[in-house]
Amino acid sequence: MNFLAKQGFHSKQQLSAFLTVVFSGQIIYSAFESFKIPFYQRIVDYYGLTDQQFGLLFTMLGTAVFFYIPAGWINNRFHVRHVLMTGLAYRLVTALIMILFRPSFTIMLIITFTWGVWDAIFWPAVLKGVVLFSGENNKGIGFGALTAFRAGGEALLNGIAIATLALFSGMMLVFQSIMVIYALLTLPMILFIYLWVPKDPAKDGEVSEDTEVVAVSSKEAFQGLIQTLKFPRIWLAGLVGLCVYWVYTTLVYTTPFFVRVYQMSETTASTYATVNALVLGLGGGLVGGYLADHIFKSSTLTLGITMLASGAVLFTLIMVPGEKSWTVPALIIISLSAFVIMMAKALQQAPVAELNLPHELVGSAMSVNSFMAFASILWALQLNGYILDSLPGDPKTAFNYIFILITAVAAVGSASAFALLYLNRRANKREILSDQRTQ
Repeated sequence: MNFLAKQGFHSKQQLSAFLTVVFSGQIIYSAFESFKIPFYQRIVDYYGLTDQQFGLLFTMLGTAVFFYIPAGWINNRFHVRHVLMTGLAYRLVTALIMILFRPSFTIMLIITFTWGVWDAIFWPAVLKGVVLFSGENNKGIGFGALTAFRAGGEALLNGIAIATLALFSGMMLVFQSIMVIYALLTLPMILFIYLWVPKDPAKDGEVSEDTEVVAVSSKEAFQGLIQTLKFPRIWLAGLVGLCVYWVYTTLVYTTPFFVRVYQMSETTASTYATVNALVLGLGGGLVGGYLADHIFKSSTLTLGITMLASGAVLFTLIMVPGEKSWTVPALIIISLSAFVIMMAKALQQAPVAELNLPHELVGSAMSVNSFMAFASILWALQLNGYILDSLPGDPKTAFNYIFILITAVAAVGSASAFALLYLNRRANKREILSDQRTQ
């Protein structure tokens, strides 16, 4: 446990609670959202969707942003374990309806809308769990591990799916069976949460039986939410997260980019996307967390640097010709951009942990931050889908428009991160001076 202790994990119980929270944040998305990168085209074909309809489904998921703020009361009021178990159970039932019955597009919109509502409650609970069960001074590692292990778990499951489909010649019945099995993975996850995730501790990383737990009344939870809404730096941290996620959505189009621009086979492109997610997602998340904790000593500073770098790398992709002979350079640039983007994605909401908030506000702070951080899902995929549908005969130009837009978004995110860093340091300096005056 020496290495783990250095990363803030001091007992098997703490590590078990942390990992269970982390993987619950992946399993819930395994039967639908996680397929959007390697199986974009297959999902479109399975449900009979257009590119714009695909974007609309994810827009429904994005309605979570309208519920993140009221969900802050729930995450202040209830323990992480209770929120996670309830969310997983609901997703199981509705995912099976989607997969087995392939309902009309209208019903699919309704179901994905309810997923968006639940996600507004579920995801901040995952983030709250990462804060509570990671080391007190190791939040970069905590959030980096969240992204890395989720990316690794997603890539592993997608890799199994790709191999299975290749073995059975890509049969749609096999694809359906895979989605059903992945939906059923929520059952053991619920059991693991019940066994290993304790009630919310009053001190980060403390999970022993005699540890003091946080108890918040309904009134206190509401007052905490109101207090959180008045905290300007939470909103600025949310703007940083918004830009990070908007840039991250570019990776959704890895498979169609290589299929449509470089005439790569769907199997090869999806395999590449999965390997990218596993190697670069896992590596980017861990490297991002390590840099934040041990090199730059700040998740916010690390975000400013990685966002600037991701925009610069993506911009170079515009200058690569859309000819088959340029496939390898395009693969290299996409891989580099994915690595840097995953470093940023790992720390997307870590700046909240640098605001020095009391524990009773962490749930609502993560909810308010998520409101901003994931707002781009309302328009990003739909906008990209509109661009692609508008230029069906010239995919290279369509993707160039997307990359130019994303470069600008990355620049805004970087500037916002550096502004937040300045405000944090000024606030910390004032707090130190105030403490000195009272002594």
